[in-house]
Amino acid sequence: MEFEQVQEYCKEAQLISERAGTHAGLTFLIGEKFGVNFGLLRKARRKLQFLYPNDNMSAEHPLNQGGRALKMSYAMTVQEHYSGPLEQVKHLESLLADFAKAILTTFSQDEIKSYLESSPNLGSDYDPQEPAEMVSETTFSVDDLLLEAEEILALEDIKKLLLQDKSN
Repeated sequence: MEFEQVQEYCKEAQLISERAGTHAGLTFLIGEKFGVNFGLLRKARRKLQFLYPNDNMSAEHPLNQGGRALKMSYAMTVQEHYSGPLEQVKHLESLLADFAKAILTTFSQDEIKSYLESSPNLGSDYDPQEPAEMVSETTFSVDDLLLEAEEILALEDIKKLLLQDKSN
């Protein structure tokens, strides 16, 4: 996806807002389009999260015991085998930053805040018109709970990207 596609999504979201209301436009733009790309970024970052050792590694960590040759070999292996995923993360980060700017120019902060506080489902097939009794408490599994927690964390990260601090 390129920035031109993002601009098209923003125009389409404005048309949806005019026809069906601001919430519907933001559901399309943030919930479907932005949310999917944000999910792709989180997934790509997860693949890479263990590649680079953190600063508080123990002395027993293999990279600390292997010396300079092992560290150089590890760095070369990461560069050779993970350059694609690293580039994907960089591209998605850049795209989402531009996407966030486009959303902020298309909709007001108050509209975005109101939408995000309504607990939207991001990139899912959730239908708010679906009766609540169809989801029974007995079908809520541990996996469902983990997915719900991940969605809450993703929503909080999206809020950080889209809601600017007005005191600054």
